[in-house]
Amino acid sequence: MAVDLLPCCSMILHKPPDIVEDDEIERLRKKLEGLAQEIDQYLRDSELSSAAVEPDKGLGRLSRMEAMQDQQLVLEMRRRKKRQKFEVQNALVRIEGGKYGKCAFCGKEISFDRLEAFPEVQTCVTCA
Repeated sequence: MAVDLLPCCSMILHKPPDIVEDDEIERLRKKLEGLAQEIDQYLRDSELSSAAVEPDKGLGRLSRMEAMQDQQLVLEMRRRKKRQKFEVQNALVRIEGGKYGKCAFCGKEISFDRLEAFPEVQTCVTCA
């Protein structure tokens, strides 16, 4: 009776799909650093847009309401970007500490596809 060793050999030659290699982590680190720069640029650019709408501006009532609504949208986007910046910085710290790519809740490896899509993510799909 012949035994097929091919499945065993293929398991040895290929890494498990959830293990993230060092070169992949380095690529994700660069992606995170670029994302941090983009967020900083957005926060600088949107600073004036988030300023309070002055009551003495020569706007009609509806225009003032639209300006206030626009200001609130910018403030919310800035809040989200600040949170994302914190998450990006946290991910960079996890890379330095050797904990990047592991779920914060269950400790299992986060799939590379998920990390590539959202490099700042802290949880696996199951725990998200």
